[in-house]
Amino acid sequence: MAHKISVTGCPTSSIQGYGKYLTFDMEEKGSPNAPKGIPFQSNAITYTVVLSQKQFKKLNINQEEFSQRRFLVQGEPCLDIPFEQCAGEIGVICMQIQEIEDKEKEKKQTPKKGSRAKKQEESQPQEEIRQEQEKKPLLVPKGTRDWMSLEEIKVPEAFLQFTPGIAKQKAVEESIKKNGTVDKPIIIDPDTHELLDSYSRYFVAKKKNLDRVPVHY
Repeated sequence: MAHKISVTGCPTSSIQGYGKYLTFDMEEKGSPNAPKGIPFQSNAITYTVVLSQKQFKKLNINQEEFSQRRFLVQGEPCLDIPFEQCAGEIGVICMQIQEIEDKEKEKKQTPKKGSRAKKQEESQPQEEIRQEQEKKPLLVPKGTRDWMSLEEIKVPEAFLQFTPGIAKQKAVEESIKKNGTVDKPIIIDPDTHELLDSYSRYFVAKKKNLDRVPVHY
């Protein structure tokens, strides 16, 4: 009988394409406490999941949104993944994948509120919220040559095929929250306004609906 394995969690890497197949990494933490009488604790394990293009299309999620969702993967374990860019300790040949709700995230993002607080929040105009955000002090990153709207920056197709890693996104999000903008200027071509580097900063700035970003030539 073949071995079965189920893994739940969010992707920790962007999707890598290999023809008819795709791969991505996931990390799952074991139980914090071992069963009574067993003097060991479970450590986090990194898995590399291999799935078909057909399985991915059934999810109806684009690659940019994929890394922000939570999934249940069911399949068979494999210790010899035949792809070079797979960092997982254990491979998982995906038999079934489905999106699941992140209950912990929902609890943090949607705290319980009284009916009066809900009405006040709903009645607050969007323009006021935007004005409050604009009042935050804006840090000018070192090396900034100019400021430019995201619409003016042309992004090559090669960048759009990948999703920045979760760690990179969080670092940029922290900077935006603290300083009002990305931590470093985005590198562009001065003549064509084509993006040359810093796609992760562009990606998060667009996700956060920033009106303009610092750029360097």
